[in-house]
Amino acid sequence: MSKLVCKDFSVQYFGYDAAINNVTTTFSDGVNVVFAGEKGGKTTFLKALAGLIPHSGELYLDDVNMDDVPLKDRDFQMLFDDYALFSRRSVRYNLEYPLKIRKMPKGKRRALIESVAPLFDLDIMIDAPVYRLNEWLKVTLVLCRAYMRRAKVLLIDNIFSKLSLSERREAFLRFIPLFREGIVIYATDDKGEASALSREIKHLTCGYLMQEGAPTDFIAKARALSVFTAWRDYPSVLPCTVREDGLEFFGVLYESEMKGKISSYVGKDALAGILPEDIILENRGFDAVVIGRFYIGDRLVYCAEREGTRLYFYSEQDLSRDSTVKLIVRRVAGVFDALNERNILEVM
Repeated sequence: MSKLVCKDFSVQYFGYDAAINNVTTTFSDGVNVVFAGEKGGKTTFLKALAGLIPHSGELYLDDVNMDDVPLKDRDFQMLFDDYALFSRRSVRYNLEYPLKIRKMPKGKRRALIESVAPLFDLDIMIDAPVYRLNEWLKVTLVLCRAYMRRAKVLLIDNIFSKLSLSERREAFLRFIPLFREGIVIYATDDKGEASALSREIKHLTCGYLMQEGAPTDFIAKARALSVFTAWRDYPSVLPCTVREDGLEFFGVLYESEMKGKISSYVGKDALAGILPEDIILENRGFDAVVIGRFYIGDRLVYCAEREGTRLYFYSEQDLSRDSTVKLIVRRVAGVFDALNERNILEVM
């Protein structure tokens, strides 16, 4: 089984803070997922792994230091959302070119194209110039070319971003499962795609590897605020002050038994992650103003605001917009450091 290992892997652009910060992780055979939101660092990370931009730290493929291997000999391939196609050339030429420069015999590469093109809906348009293709066919052309290339390490960077939502879902479900050989690293900002592909996901935030594991791990025990907000539906993040007997929200105490680093945070400000079902209407609570409502399935969800902070809660009551309500926190899903957003406590 092949392994791609990064150790203290960092990327720093001139004049800026590090874009990738001391990432140490391992990618193995099969599909590996890098999940990050916008500006989370996934594209920079993949480019650095591919050797397209400089990095510090170490990168090993099967115990071979990739920094000692010329780029042309690494057998890495990266797919971008700009496709990197010869737009005036035919589909056949674009498929054949990577095989030709790797010295595959002409008859063999022609036969391979004829057998694989139908899998990617390209057989009818095989002799058409690329500029005549729609976005769907351009994406399938890029994927088909990668499928025939069979690189040891294939990096896919949000390749479906130009497709409509329905097309993206269909392309994802049809084509990504075809890539079973070698190490595939798939970067996405869609948690549905991430969850469908792998039980081992690497969550990046601003270039930091915040957590690795399955979606159930992210939901059950988020190690950082960005993980909590990304993997929960309609989370509320409320400022609070840590007290010895609980958390104080807008002057109202939520009593709780705690364990962890509580002694170093008593009296300090923190951020609490709370789910909609754990904020309830209560006369002894803090004031908030209703600014909207919507449905999740058949459940009515209200959005309220207090001091610039938005929060979400379920209620069957008919609450009008701009009305003032009193709310209390019934349970907290996580408590996070106000500066670095790391999980600091377990709240029982």
